[in-house]
This record gives sequence, structure tokens and C-alpha cells, in this order.
Amino acid sequence: MQVREARTEDIAGIQDVAAESLAASYAHFLDEEIIEHAIEEWYSEENLENEFQSRGTLYLVALDGGDVVGFTQSEVLPDVPEGNILWLHVHPDYRGEGIGTTLLGQTKEKLEDKEVETLSGLVLAGNEEGNQFYRDHGFTKVGERTAEIGDETYTENIYSESDEPILEAREFDGETRYINRSETSRGSKAPFFSVFNDKAGEDRYGYFCSNCETLDNAMDSMERIECNVCGNKRKAARWDSAYL
Repeated sequence: MQVREARTEDIAGIQDVAAESLAASYAHFLDEEIIEHAIEEWYSEENLENEFQSRGTLYLVALDGGDVVGFTQSEVLPDVPEGNILWLHVHPDYRGEGIGTTLLGQTKEKLEDKEVETLSGLVLAGNEEGNQFYRDHGFTKVGERTAEIGDETYTENIYSESDEPILEAREFDGETRYINRSETSRGSKAPFFSVFNDKAGEDRYGYFCSNCETLDNAMDSMERIECNVCGNKRKAARWDSAYL
């Protein structure tokens, strides 16, 4: 098996692995229509091409005889030595062969080369295999956030190699707020991070836009976020997979 960074010729294979993996992992609590929407939106050729070219994104594919059998997509957070594994998919026919573990190890090495010191993994609470995977590989649950999938919201667990979430104290209009870099939501321009009034991370204040570094944003009833300063918008939810 070979693991390398994704290329344009891998797109069809990535789409196939994503479709099969999502169907196998989430059919018990996600409707088929929602899964199809995920494939069309997040794994479109245009979107993948843009992801491949983004400096803050790392795509790795696992190949068996030239065929894509698994992949990871990770992001490097701006201005801090931290990264998130957003997706780790393995084709159902290849699960149980250690491909997920190999992908995790290779992803960690590549992100370390990008000076990432703290790595987190995101996985829906309903995916017990995915949660167990991170626990088995030494990750600790450090928080939760909500993920919007279709018209529904789901709990997404945040696992980190560090036992404690990292909160950054910042002054905003004379008040000290605490940015939790572990609780991140993808934006159209840059990530949003959860902000708290206390360093224990218990009293939530709102969200920090890392694109323009402000707290001036709004959330609608569907929990979509838009920055009032730069127009950065929180994208629709991403889907994780079984990490086998």
C-alpha cells in the first residue's frame, strides 16, 4: 500500500471511497438523501481541486494497486501550531487491514512537517467506531460542537493528543475573552473558533473569525455563522467516517 498527497487523477477514487464509506457508516442514522447531498457538495471535482490547492489543507490518499482505498483531509489552523483531521475514510472492503492507522500516522508526520504541534480529530458522536479509533490511538475527548447536516444538528466530538483544550486569552474592547482553538468550524475564508468568557471554557461568548480576527458575527436559527466585518461564512457541515 502506498500513501501520498492527493492528485487530480485521484478524484474519482476519492468520490467512490467517500460514497461507500458514508453509506456503510451512517445508514443507521442519516437518510440516503443526506448522504447523497454530502457527496455532491463536499466531494465535487471543483471542491476537491480547490482543496488540493489550499495551503491550509492536506489531503492524503492510500492506494492499493493504484486504486484509492482510503483518504484523510486535514487543515492547518492559521497563526497557531495546531491542526485538525476533518475526514478519515476507508473503503468498507478494506477495513480491518490497518489502513486507517497507517493514514493517521502518515497524516501526523506530514502535519508535523508543517510545524503542527497539537493535532485534533473530529468525529460525530453517533459514530462509535470512529470515536473508539481515536481513543485506541491515544487521543482524549476535549470538547464537543454541533454539526449541521441537512436540516438536522448533531453532536460532534473533538479529540486531541493533548488532555486539555488550549484556550488563548485575548483582549476585545477592554474585556478578556478566551478562544478555544480546539473548537473550530470551517469558514468560506478562514475558520471560526469558539470564544468563552472564562478560561475554564464553560461560559460561552460567541465565535472568533480568524480571517479578520474579530468577534463581530451573527448566527441564524440554523446555526449558520456570518462575520459582519469580512463576510466569512461557516460552511455546511462536514461528515466523518469509520476510522478502521
